[in-house]
Amino acid sequence: MKKIKNTSLILLASFCLISLSCKKNVLTVSPYDYTDGKALVKINYSCPYFKNPGVVVKINGERVSSAITYSTPYPGGGLNTGGNTYADYLSVNPGTQKIALTIPKTGAFEDSIVLFETNVQLTADKYQTVHFTDTAANTTTVLTTDASNKPDSGFTQFTFVNLIPGSTLDLYFGTVKVASNVVYKQATDPFLLPSGTSNTWSLRLAGGTTTLGTTYTSTSTVANQRVFTVYSRGYISPATTDIRSAKISFAYNK
Repeated sequence: MKKIKNTSLILLASFCLISLSCKKNVLTVSPYDYTDGKALVKINYSCPYFKNPGVVVKINGERVSSAITYSTPYPGGGLNTGGNTYADYLSVNPGTQKIALTIPKTGAFEDSIVLFETNVQLTADKYQTVHFTDTAANTTTVLTTDASNKPDSGFTQFTFVNLIPGSTLDLYFGTVKVASNVVYKQATDPFLLPSGTSNTWSLRLAGGTTTLGTTYTSTSTVANQRVFTVYSRGYISPATTDIRSAKISFAYNK
């Protein structure tokens, strides 16, 4: 079995055994670069609550995370996010899975609040991300299928997902528009950029000329042969000093 090439550390996760019909569903961080009949899933918790509570992810009633905060892809992480810099996924049985976001009681294992729960249909032999966005009764999800292979040397691959409610966005890398008219909850087709280049990522309302929210600049976003989901998050209106303001983040896929 091969280690994921992007991962220098194998995470040894505890096994959570879940009843699914007459089969057991083993939830663990997948340290292998193959699917073997399982669905590999990443949870992108990107719900912009002002008080930013610690939230626990549950799948079919079982905890699969410690408390995470906005905005964190789990497991693994990304750039301008919480979490680490590994392209990890959870390995679960394919089919319908109930995924919940909960706030635990202080000093206890029980839930205090169930923020949101939903059923998600996961596909065998696929890498998928469940993106959570918006808050309270408006909380919703976007399910994306992620790349299973890296691009050729000299390139970095991206898919853009718009998680800002009520918006239609253009995404820029420097002065180049790399995604156009992306409506809320829409994901683009994958696109490539030359690796090793340094420029500023920014958002604009579709057809606009003014930068929305804050920009992001890091040479790590164009590392050779990496695969990212670049996503917009937050809301359109808040000031840039507000945690809920429009921002750009990157989740590691490969």
